Amino acid sequence: MIAWTSGFPKRERLVGYWRLLLARHRYFDRITLRLKDGWKPVAETLPGYQQRLSLMRDKFKGRRCFIIANGPSLKNTDVSKLRKEITMGCNGIYKMFPEWGFHTTYLMFEDIEQIEVRRHDIGGVHGPKKMAAIYNAYAFPADKDTWFFNAARMRGQKYYWTDLYPQFSTDFASIVHLGSTVTFIMLQWAYHLGCDPVYIVGLDHDYGELPKLFPPGKIKITEENIDLVRGLHFSDKYYQVGDVIGVPFVKEQEDAYAAARDAFVRDGRKVYNASAHTCLDVFERCDFNSLIFKK
Repeated sequence: MIAWTSGFPKRERLVGYWRLLLARHRYFDRITLRLKDGWKPVAETLPGYQQRLSLMRDKFKGRRCFIIANGPSLKNTDVSKLRKEITMGCNGIYKMFPEWGFHTTYLMFEDIEQIEVRRHDIGGVHGPKKMAAIYNAYAFPADKDTWFFNAARMRGQKYYWTDLYPQFSTDFASIVHLGSTVTFIMLQWAYHLGCDPVYIVGLDHDYGELPKLFPPGKIKITEENIDLVRGLHFSDKYYQVGDVIGVPFVKEQEDAYAAARDAFVRDGRKVYNASAHTCLDVFERCDFNSLIFKK
């Protein structure tokens, strides 16, 4: 799938297409030749992204993790307590790493407009394991800290907003389902890792007047509507004029969250919403400040 938007610069598309082909080639295991003793060619198998993801199953079985969303309530959360925890962040959260003094364990991307807006930054983010949908590969160079996953996103795809929606993947290495929010993808990754319980912080699920004035989908941020966008994230500078923002499919998000909750419950695990402020009632509430953290 070639997923770049009409706003993606044409001068970058040739390189972008090459990056996409390379990511596809590296998704499955492959055979390569290396020189042994400096001259003798030897064939060896290199694991693809799918194999690496598969080997991560239950890596943190029974250990708790924290999903850090990007809502404004994050400003009222002492994130420093999470320094020694297993953490997942997404999209522009990396801008907070210098202020926090640590980075999340994983940094997740999927949204096409988000990846294009942040494509020049991502290569310079070091520390977390960066993970993105394979169709995002065109927008940034992959390094040893980048893994691509197989997300089901195609025109007319029954897994996304139609007949079979919502679907929750219990095998992240094979397929990842979309839920109109990258938080849903992080929940699938937490499930794959075997984490229990899972705590979510910064998930306000409060979009102000935006969904009342615009239909779900994508809109360009202008001087006229930027005031609607400010205050929706942990920083008023999260978006700039000219960026593209998604007007949320609120009900679809809630349906996806319910599917995630049910999947964890079936496996005897729990997900808690530990956000300082939240309008989401799908997950059991939890007071972040009541949790015990390592010094």
